[in-house]
Formats: sequence, C-alpha cells, structure tokens
Amino acid sequence: MEYSNIVGMPSTETLQKLRSTELKALTELWHEKKGELENSGEYRNFIKKMQREWAIETGIIERLYTWDRGVTETLIEQGIDASLISHGGGISRDEAENIAKMIKDQQDIVEGLFAFIKGDQPFSEHFIRSMHERLTAHQHYTEAMTADGKLVQVGLLKGRYKEQPNNPKRRDGTIHEYCPPELVSDEMEMLVKLYLEYDSKIEPEILSAWLHHKFTQIHPFQDGNGRIARAIASLVFLKAGLFPLVIRDSDREDYISALEEADSGDLSPLVRLFAKRQRNSVLSALGIQQQVVQAKHSKQIISNAIALLMQKSRAQKAQIKSIYNVADKLHEIVKTKILDIQGELDAELRNIETTSSDTYNASFKSANNGDESSHYFRRQIIDMAKEHSYYANTESYKSWSRLIIFTGSIFEVVFSIHGYGHEDNGVMVVSGFTFEKIPSEDGSEHTDTKPSHPDLFQFNYLESESDITIRFEDWLEEAITFSLAEWQKTLV
Repeated sequence: MEYSNIVGMPSTETLQKLRSTELKALTELWHEKKGELENSGEYRNFIKKMQREWAIETGIIERLYTWDRGVTETLIEQGIDASLISHGGGISRDEAENIAKMIKDQQDIVEGLFAFIKGDQPFSEHFIRSMHERLTAHQHYTEAMTADGKLVQVGLLKGRYKEQPNNPKRRDGTIHEYCPPELVSDEMEMLVKLYLEYDSKIEPEILSAWLHHKFTQIHPFQDGNGRIARAIASLVFLKAGLFPLVIRDSDREDYISALEEADSGDLSPLVRLFAKRQRNSVLSALGIQQQVVQAKHSKQIISNAIALLMQKSRAQKAQIKSIYNVADKLHEIVKTKILDIQGELDAELRNIETTSSDTYNASFKSANNGDESSHYFRRQIIDMAKEHSYYANTESYKSWSRLIIFTGSIFEVVFSIHGYGHEDNGVMVVSGFTFEKIPSEDGSEHTDTKPSHPDLFQFNYLESESDITIRFEDWLEEAITFSLAEWQKTLV
C-alpha cells in the first residue's frame, strides 16, 4: 500500500455514526462520582496499577518481551521488579534487568502524561520527540533489513525522526509504505496542526483513534512508533477526564485488524475498540467506590455514612431509579425476541422423528423484577460477574428470560438484567449465558456455563433511552446468534 498524505476527520455524518453514546453516558457518570474518590488511597492505588499495566502491555503488544497474563498481574500488583520478571517469565536475570528498565521507561511516559495535562506545555512535535527520547532511554538498538533481506541490529535514533524507510511486510505479504523520511517533518507538522484544531471539539474515542492511526501512518521514528501512538491516544482520553488507553495482549488481533481497516478508510473498528477499553476502565474505576464505602476506619465509615445519607436526599435519587423503567423495557425486548425464536424453533423440532418416546421441543420462561422466581440463576450470574470482574447486584432489581431447547439433553440460553456494583448507583447490565444440562450416572446434572457474548451490555441513567435501545438491539442480536451457534456445537 502506497503512502498517502494525512487528511483530516471524516464527514460530520460519519462522525455522528462513530460516536459512542455508551461511553458518553459513562463519562458523565464518572465525572459525577470522581470527586468522591480522587483523594482516597484506593483511587491513587488504582491509578498506579493502571499506569503499571499500560507500561507492561504497551511493550508486550510490540513483542519486545512476552509472558503469560499471570506474570503481568503479579507485576501490576507488586511493582516492576526484575526478580519477578525473571522468575515468572522464565527469563535470565540479565535480560530481566533490561526488560525492567524498559518497562520503567514506559511507566515514566504514562506518568508524564498525567503531569502533562495538569501543566501548560503545548502538544507539539518537540513534546512528541522528547517523549520518544525518554521512552527509548534503555533501548539502544533496533532491527533493520538489509538490501538482500537480512535482519541486522542497528543503533536507535532517540528523539529524532527516521533517516531511512521503515516499510514493513504485512500479514498478506504486501509491503506497507509509511511516510518517506524526507516528508516526515512536514507530515508531523500537519498532524499537530490538525489535532490542535480538533482538540476538545471531537469525542475522545474518535479523536484518539484518528490521532493514533494518522501517527502510525506517518511512522516518524525508526522504532517505538506503536508505543508513542498509544501514548498520544492516551493523552486524548486523559484530557477528557478519563484513563490511559490500555491495549492488552488479548486485544492484539483485534487491534492490528482495526488498524488495517483504518488504512483502508474505515476508522470505526478502531474507535469501537478504544471505546470498549475505555468503558472497561471507567467501570473498574466506579468499582473503587465500593472499596471507599467499605473503609474500615471509624472516621471514614462515619464520613461515608453521612455522604450516603446526603446522596439519598438529593433529587438525583429519583433519576437513578428511572433506570429501572429502562430495564423493564429491555426485558420486554428480550422476551419478544426469544418468544419469536422459540415459536419457530419449537415447530421445527417437534417435526423431527426421534428414536425414543421423547419429543424434541423449545420452550420459554421469564421472570419480571419482583416475581417469586426472579432469584433463579444466582450461581450462573455470579460466575459471569467474576468472569467480567464486577459485583452483580440483584437486591434492587433482577429479571431474566430463558430459552430452553430439549434434544435429549437440555440447552438453555438465559439473559439476566441486574445492577452493577454494590451500590444502587444507576448502572445496570444485561448478562447473557448458556449452559447444557447433561444427566450423569449418579442422577445429577452437569452444567457448563459459558457467556453468550464476549461483552456485558452496560447502561446507565445518563444515557437516553433511545440510544440504549439501539445499542441493546444490536448486542442482543449478536448474543443470540452466538448462543445458537453454541447450541449447534452440542449437536455434533
């Protein structure tokens, strides 16, 4: 793919389609809650761990080093330590020391981003180049390809734009052409100019994706471009009062694919990925409230109790409760959708001749909030909550719908609507899961619970009902398709 000079944002119509109403509502909710948490030790610890994760993962995604997620989680919890890297990653002590220095350089970068937004330093080429110099403080070499196709180690230019082409071979074997060295300075000047025009005018998930992609198209440095791209994308979110952009190793395939789609003119996959990662960060931050509220010291308990009493007296309480009306409507959407599928599937199954006296069939059941059976599936709901790292609150609201498919064994598809987190905070989720009941010799039933969608569906009281409904119908369609595909696997 030949290099094309960078251009500005897509059309206004396209920008409207790219924006994430879910992230916008979550951002507003976070800005409401943030003041209650900023001065707590729990929140400061949360930010420190997020900075560590950013520093570790931004190198893993580039394959500067690699190990399993357990090592990453240990380093996030305990800090960047060469002995932990050596022991957990099966790496020599000398190599672990070098990796630890590299990660600490990357941690300095993300910590510097937090400082940058509090100061008055402008976003500029000088800022980007100086960030690259700090990032590569302990990286002295990079790989380059000779004319005859051999990889060799060459000295790394730190804080200076590339002097030779750095065009990689893509997964399909084609050569991707980045900006020629002689045009880099002009293109970077244009990138900074366009960013400053868009700053604070474009939604952060769109601006960060655009800035990240355009920077990677230029690829101004000899090495370290991906890490700098994720740093400046993080800067956009931090300026919007959000969090650094953490792209995990588990996101790598989606991340690379989204960048390739952006190369072809479609920015939407990259925007969706960035919005998803930011959404998860906001939800994790909101969960910190639980730790603050549960503080053990008496003064903190009294302070929290008073704050809770004041909160209950606010008019906001009624607004938070209004989300239950939206939950009821989503519950009706699920019921209608599953009933349609059940009716069609049941008719087809009953026409199948079986070798036993049993008749294959599909049935439907549901429980509205407040129904006697609304407490069903508590174990499965908790299992899914653990998988998605949140507390499933079924005290104030719980409803579910289930599709039951009998073909000798029983396969169920369940959608549960309940609260997110310990508090009645106006944040709710729809959790979907499937399981198969398989009779065993001792008369018990074995079940294997699986999520019906890779993501939870989250909604809160600050997002309009119409926006929630549009998002939910898309999510539900994907979840049902995934669930039925899972059922089909059990038939083989």
